[in-house]
Amino acid sequence: MSVRIDKWLHVARVYKTRTQATHACDLSRVRVNGVAVKPHRALTVGDRVEAEVTPEWTRVLVVH
Repeated sequence: MSVRIDKWLHVARVYKTRTQATHACDLSRVRVNGVAVKPHRALTVGDRVEAEVTPEWTRVLVVH
């Protein structure tokens, strides 16, 4: 099963709203396996997600 990155970031509470997650993807603040992604990118098990929450703080998560 796969899920959109913007939905996943919202459910994982990296961003408070899905709109914020979408906006972060549009600004290239979200990378999957080292590559900047669009909000519609599908995640699969084992993907490494790097989300820049603030300029000083980047969360790194692995999809299980």
